[in-house]
Amino acid sequence: MARTQSENYPEIRRSILRRSAALFARRGYPNTSIADLAAANKISRGLLYHYFDSKEKILAEMLNEHLDFMLAELRKAAEGPGDAAARFRATVRKMVEINADSKDLQIVLLHDLQNLGAADRGRIVKKQRDIIAILTKLVGDCDRGRKIASRTLKVHTMMLIGMINYTYIWYDPAGPVTAAEYAALVADNYLGGLAN
Repeated sequence: MARTQSENYPEIRRSILRRSAALFARRGYPNTSIADLAAANKISRGLLYHYFDSKEKILAEMLNEHLDFMLAELRKAAEGPGDAAARFRATVRKMVEINADSKDLQIVLLHDLQNLGAADRGRIVKKQRDIIAILTKLVGDCDRGRKIASRTLKVHTMMLIGMINYTYIWYDPAGPVTAAEYAALVADNYLGGLAN
C-alpha cells in the first residue's frame, strides 16, 4: 500500500533539500550515503525514499530549484529599469545576494554537478548557459566604448562570474562587508575597468 502524502509534504521536501545541501557541501556528494542523509534529516532511510527516489534525485532537484530561482531573479534584474549600468549593478547585486544566502548550494553546484546523469546534468548546464547569456548581454551593453572584442566577450563575462561565484571560499556575509557592499565593489571595479 502506497504511503499517503502528509499535509506539509512540500515543506518537508524543502527541508530535506536544505539539510542535504549542507551535508553535500561539507562532505562532498560521493562521500555522503543515503544513511548519512537520513541521519542529517532525522528521518529513516525508508521515509527519505518516500520523498526522493535516490540520492541523485536529491542532488538534481536542489540544483534545479537553485538555478530556476537564480535565473528568474537575474532576468528580472537585467530587464529592470534604468540604463545598462544600473541593470548591470542590479543583476550583480542579486547574484551576490543569492550566492551569499545559499553558500551550500553554490558549493554543491560548483563541485558536484558531474555526479548527475547526462540528462539531469544537461538541464543544469542549460540553465547555467542562460545565466551566462544574461550577464554577457549586460557586459556588452555596458561596453559603450567598445573596448571588448567579440572574441573575448565571453572571457570578460566569465571573469565577472568568477568574482561572484568563488566568494564562497573566503567571503563571510556576516562579516564586515555586506553582500550589497560586495556587489557594489564588484560592479564598481568591473565598470571602472570598462570606462578606463
